[in-house]
Amino acid sequence: MNLLNAFHLLNAITEGGADYQKEYLEYINSHKERVEEFSKWLLSNCPDLFENVDIDVFNDLIKEHDESKFSEEEFEPYAQHFYGSGDNDFEFDKAWEHHWQNNEHHPEYWGGEAVPYIYILEMICDWGSFGIQKGDYKELIDYYYTKAIDDEEKNLSDNTKKIIEEILSKIEEVD
Repeated sequence: MNLLNAFHLLNAITEGGADYQKEYLEYINSHKERVEEFSKWLLSNCPDLFENVDIDVFNDLIKEHDESKFSEEEFEPYAQHFYGSGDNDFEFDKAWEHHWQNNEHHPEYWGGEAVPYIYILEMICDWGSFGIQKGDYKELIDYYYTKAIDDEEKNLSDNTKKIIEEILSKIEEVD
């Protein structure tokens, strides 16, 4: 999404948007902040995970994380689904498809192929952001082993699972 479109979207929502749109906008911004917080935690506590990673590229991915949620294709359907009436399953499904098709940190983007390492790290930060809300940086470990590993929609390749599990074992070692 370009900066001008983002400006118009934010202006429309803050000036005259419905409460559900404002709530969703707050959620997006909060989520992006938590993704960044988790990325800093990961960099600080597991620096060896980043030995072969261009940190500038990684930080750019984190800054741009989920920018498509501000797009026309996603914003309103997501806002309605999560904070509005919630009766827009078809629109939400289209928005979700648009989201994973435009965000490489979603394994669905790769269609069962191996996810490149840098996007696995972004995915881990995305998952980790939800634990931050609960004050638990390691909640993503339970999420992975109870849901994500067997999620048919995610269609994780064996190689991707192996890398994720190696990263999670390093996270689990952190005091």
